[in-house]
This record gives sequence, C-alpha cells and structure tokens, in this order.
Amino acid sequence: GLVAAIMELLPDCEQRMCARHIWSNWQKNWRGEERRKQFWRCAKSSFEVKFQDEMDKLDKLGNKICGDLLHYEKKTWCKAYFKEHAKCDVVENNMCETFNSWILAARHKSIITMLEEIRHKIMDRNVEMRKFVDTWISDISPMASLVLEENKDYARDCQVRFNGQFGYEILDGHYRHIIDIRKKTCTCRTWQLRGIPCQHAVLAYQHAGQDPEDHVVHWYRKNTFMKAYNYFIQPIPNMKMWPHTSDIVIEPPEPKQMPGRPPKCRRKSKDEPRKKYGKLSRRGVKMTCSKCHQQGHNNKACKYVVILKQTFNYFN
Repeated sequence: GLVAAIMELLPDCEQRMCARHIWSNWQKNWRGEERRKQFWRCAKSSFEVKFQDEMDKLDKLGNKICGDLLHYEKKTWCKAYFKEHAKCDVVENNMCETFNSWILAARHKSIITMLEEIRHKIMDRNVEMRKFVDTWISDISPMASLVLEENKDYARDCQVRFNGQFGYEILDGHYRHIIDIRKKTCTCRTWQLRGIPCQHAVLAYQHAGQDPEDHVVHWYRKNTFMKAYNYFIQPIPNMKMWPHTSDIVIEPPEPKQMPGRPPKCRRKSKDEPRKKYGKLSRRGVKMTCSKCHQQGHNNKACKYVVILKQTFNYFN
C-alpha cells in the first residue's frame, strides 16, 4: 500500500497519520461524546506523562478501550511522540481537505481545463500572499503572533523559579516543567514542536527581561514567508494559440456513462456534524401512514385498509 511505499522510498522521513481518520475508524466500536473528547485530549498531549494521564482517564470509559486505540502506532498520531525538527504539531490532515474544497469548481472539468483553472488560482494566490505580507504588524506572521499572545495569557497562571543561570522551574497546574533558555527547550515539548515559545518559555523570558517574540523560529518570519512565494507562475497562451505538430495525436478515452447521478459532494462519515442551517433533514424521522396512522409505511403501501375491506366483505 501507500504507507509501505513511502516507508521504502523515504525511510528517514517522519510518517504521521491523520488523527481524525484514526478516530473515525476507532470510534466504530467506541462511540460516545465523552470518549471522543478524551481521544482528542490524548492525541494533543505534548509530553508522555500527560499522555499517560489522559490514557488512564480513557481506560475508565470502557474495557480494553486503550488496547484498541494503541493498535495504531502512537508515534504517528500523538504529539507526545512526534519528532521536533519539523516545527509543526498538527495532528490532522486538514490542508488536503482545504485544497480540495478550494479547487472544487475545477475538479469536475476536463483535464486541460481543470489544470488551467488551478494554474490561474495559484497565480492569483501568489500575488495575494505577497501583498498579504505588507499587512503584518511585526516581523512574525499573524498566526504566530496570535499563538504568542495566547501563551502570554496562559503564563499568568504559572509560577516561576530561577536557578541563577539558564534554568527555570515553571509550575503549571499539576506539572512542573523545566526550561533551558540557552538550549530553547521545555519539558512540555510544545516549544520544540511548534518553534513558538510556550507559556512556560514566555514566563521565563519575561523573568529574564527578554522579548519572547525575538525567540520565534525563522519559519514564521517575513523573509521565510517571501521565499515560499518567490517562484512565479509564468503566463502561457490558450489552446488556440498553441503551435501545431505533426506528431501522433493522442485522443482522450471515450467517456463512459456510469449508472446513476455522478456524485459531487464529499461523502461525510456517520458521526460527522451536519450543517445547522438550511433545509431540515428527514434523517431519523419515521414514516407515518395518513390512513391508519401506523409508522413504518405510507398510505400507498398501507395494508391495514385492505384488511379492513376484506374483513367487511367477509362478514357481509
């Protein structure tokens, strides 16, 4: 399969799985809102002690429930076991879903038209992203600034103790984390996973009289962002202006009309939340007969009236 092929071709690369799809498969045997919430607490635990505590809570919600979850390798879906070099702690693969919805109008067209529309969209987006940099109020991206401000708010509930050199003890609830501002590490691992100082690192830098923003990794800065959009899509003429060739013309395959209406909408899972606006769904509503007022059939398939007529004719 695809997983085996990637491991063979890219053995040194970290392999992660989408936690949402793992939950979708796992919850078939373990339904319930509390179990769903506890699964995500386990997946988003950034260090092993926190993960074990959340797994102990999950274990109380069902017999052998943790064993079924650990059937999936935890290093592929839990933050606590992610490698730290990527500076990305995302546990879901929402980027692909976003891109698919972005090209939704072009996906159902012929191959050349589809590729042309995608090329135009990428060309426009590159220009928009280069203009977007001019709206930044600091050297780091708005997303990184938002995360940093949230960590500053969380840092107010923590207590700090300094060792006089580079080490700090940060008491955060039931956990005491160790900070080394020289190595830029924290035992909660959020700093190493994201590259943005966590609430513990923010408190340590504030105690040291330094600005936490200066210690955000270069991946979130303007220069790096501009490098990502430094390659331009070159304009090309349309099909009518293409040069003619004497090579063999490769015709497209004949289209086959498949039975039924072609599906265009993405198939949602059973437990995926539906939209709360628009037309009300009849999902879960039982059919009621207008003649006999019994559930399970309509008036066209009603046998109750036929039985009454047969009974009436029999006695008459």
